[in-house]
Amino acid sequence: MMENKKTFSCKYLHHSVYLAPDELRHCCKRFYVNGKMKGDVKIFPVKKTSDITSKKILSAKKKLFKDINNNKKTPCSGCPYLYKDEWPSFDKLEIKHISVESHSVCNMKCTYCSDTYYGGKKPNYDLGTVLKNIKKSKSFSRKINISWGGGEPVLLDNFDKTFEFATEKLNPISTMVYTNATKHNKTLEKYLVNKKIKLISSIDAGTDETFKKIRGVKMLDKVLTNLKRYFNKSKGGIIVKYILTDDNYSNSELRSFINKIKEYDLEKCEFQISSDFTSENLSKAQVYSALNLYFNLKKLGTENCFFDYHLRPRIQQAIKSFIINNDREFNKFISNKHFNQVDFEKINKIIIWGAGDTGRNIINDSYILKKYNIKIDFFVDKDPILQNKKINNVDVLKPKSVLDSKSRATIIFLLTTFL
Repeated sequence: MMENKKTFSCKYLHHSVYLAPDELRHCCKRFYVNGKMKGDVKIFPVKKTSDITSKKILSAKKKLFKDINNNKKTPCSGCPYLYKDEWPSFDKLEIKHISVESHSVCNMKCTYCSDTYYGGKKPNYDLGTVLKNIKKSKSFSRKINISWGGGEPVLLDNFDKTFEFATEKLNPISTMVYTNATKHNKTLEKYLVNKKIKLISSIDAGTDETFKKIRGVKMLDKVLTNLKRYFNKSKGGIIVKYILTDDNYSNSELRSFINKIKEYDLEKCEFQISSDFTSENLSKAQVYSALNLYFNLKKLGTENCFFDYHLRPRIQQAIKSFIINNDREFNKFISNKHFNQVDFEKINKIIIWGAGDTGRNIINDSYILKKYNIKIDFFVDKDPILQNKKINNVDVLKPKSVLDSKSRATIIFLLTTFL
């Protein structure tokens, strides 16, 4: 049942649970308020298995939701992911996303990793029992998404057994596994081949020396070998991630990374470009490194290359500044990339492909859309949960709608950097 009035919330507060070693969290989002990083909002601490119940989770979410809408100061104050909508009541817990980061055991120590996620902590609870109990309480949505991280997920005690239970019995519509790929795992390979999961692995370097400096071990080629092994079996489902830091954004390092991708025949993987979440802003050199990496990956023929939610707002803010200040270097850059072929002044309305957080961010903060008074005809999203909803009074439709539509709107993918 829907509330009669619009209230402030987000999909994470309403429908997500993050299982950390000694606490539960509502989200993993991080944001800055007055120069101070906030986020990773806690639900409650956990000392033993029996501490985790659907009833307790629901009660904590309900209280935070009430405090937010009573204008009380909360850990969510200032969060850009809060927005007003007709959110469902908290009469019942419906978990649509669960993130398993129940231990912080890892065989790497990356320079950008938070103490929250590193330290060798094991869970204060039995993960398998917790998942079974929540399932028994009928608190999981039939359209649940699951992500596995940590720590290195394959190092979790009873990982294979617990992973198979979650994948087979919870029947998620998507499963993402964040692994460093230093160890090959037959269970992951099986579900990759069956197209039931996606695997994401961060590389962050093009040379052994930088890989060791960033990730703490000298295992670049071993990781790439395992990724190639997974990809050769599955023919897809692999996302290679590059997190830009102060140590790995030089042109020579990025060229070496591109060469490694070609050497291991990983061009057909998907690619995610990110940045160190502990840094609020990027230098101009880092902005151009991110953009050049994106375009060089596209030159390789990669079908899907994107900036994640850490990097995209920083890139957008930088580009906005370049445009406002008529930055000559930036004008030359986009001219060389042939973006002068896109005449925004002649675009009246657009269709945006993707209606998640980034799509909402485009509506609210896109400098290009506001500057040229471009209207959004509708969103397109393959997620059935988002379809037939509205975002800021703009309809979210199925991908087939693009073919059926008589609209003359220009299709703009969220991958389009300059929105």
